[in-house]
Amino acid sequence: MKKWSAGLALMLMFSMVLSACSSGSKDAGSSKEDNGAAASDKVVELKFTTWGELSADSVEKKLADQFNESHPNIKVTFEPVPGDGYATKLTTSLAAGQAPDVFLIGEGDYFKYVDKGVVEPLDDYIKSDSSFKTDIFQPDLLNMGKINDKLYYLPKDFNPLALWYNKRMFDEAKIPYPDEKWTWDDMISAAKKLTKKDDKGKVTEFGFNATKWEYPIYIYLWLNGTDIGNEDGTKAEGYMNSDKTVAAMEKYVALTKGDDRVSPTPQDTETLGGDSSMFMTDKLAMMITGRWVKSDLDKSDVQYGSALIPTGEGGDRASIIAAAGWAMNANSQHKKEAFELMKWLSGTEAQKARSEKGQVLPATVAELDQVKSTEVVDKPVIEMMDYAKKPISMRSANAPIFTEEFNKAIEKVLLDKSTVKEALDEAAKTVDSKIQK
Repeated sequence: MKKWSAGLALMLMFSMVLSACSSGSKDAGSSKEDNGAAASDKVVELKFTTWGELSADSVEKKLADQFNESHPNIKVTFEPVPGDGYATKLTTSLAAGQAPDVFLIGEGDYFKYVDKGVVEPLDDYIKSDSSFKTDIFQPDLLNMGKINDKLYYLPKDFNPLALWYNKRMFDEAKIPYPDEKWTWDDMISAAKKLTKKDDKGKVTEFGFNATKWEYPIYIYLWLNGTDIGNEDGTKAEGYMNSDKTVAAMEKYVALTKGDDRVSPTPQDTETLGGDSSMFMTDKLAMMITGRWVKSDLDKSDVQYGSALIPTGEGGDRASIIAAAGWAMNANSQHKKEAFELMKWLSGTEAQKARSEKGQVLPATVAELDQVKSTEVVDKPVIEMMDYAKKPISMRSANAPIFTEEFNKAIEKVLLDKSTVKEALDEAAKTVDSKIQK
């Protein structure tokens, strides 16, 4: 859900192999071994996967065990993939015809996998199952899983991005905490006061993290009335390199450069263990990120708060919903049973179990209302859902091209290998040329 899409380096090979090994999809509810299965004692074996570790208190493992107890004719095995290797392993296993029956996809990659034909549409399964109602889900989250008028993903959970701040650093600097009246300029003004240097002029504490992760950058561009592509994701020229985008990115990059910088460079952040680590050790006062950091923050002694992302010059506010959805392998041999598993993994009990730890927000209406009624500290995070917009990755199958070239451009600028305008001009030209092919 967070930032695993960068591992899709094998996508070209994936596309080629898929075309050779695809066995075609079956009708809803059908399976090579479905005939007579209900009448026999034959046990259907399924596998599902997510990114993450298999810990003793793993919610997904517990959900798998509970599913097995209540479904004697189905045996489910949970096989998570740790670290950043999830995308690569999933892509490779899909191409080889060895992927799990059900797998988790982050919202930024919804289009990619549908475009490759490896995700089964769910509409017919839902129509034939009167016991399952999709109105239990938050409408926006369910709609995120619809592509070309077909539903491909059932929501697992979600996290809108918000502003997180270190209370101890604010208190020490005698600066009021961020509130709903803050503008982006207010935030940067506070960041300057929160940035500290040692006797040699080296920055020891940073006010804000102008990360190179594209989601916060997209939000910043929206606050400045611009974007890296048109609405349907078919054109970069005049968007990625528009005067507004160039001017906004020049200001953004400047936050990490010069004697008056308020943000660590990506290299600084990596050296210091990441933005969360810097935040927890009082080396970073503010960051824009998702609620997944909460569990680590709560394990530390950091005093933190969350706030709405500040408004732009025009008074607009924006965020992105980072979400995840369960997908069915289009080549699964047991699709009817796989859909049963998907319902279980996205159902109300699963939503409750995951949200209890506070890392994610439930994707179902009733369960989110319950969280809203009791949440105090992270209330602004939930409120950011009302300002969420769809980035290019959720609007077009061309998303990988936009993301790759935009990230390359930012990398060049941060390494002082190009000016912002030169880098974005080149990136926009490359994107459009690749799309036209």
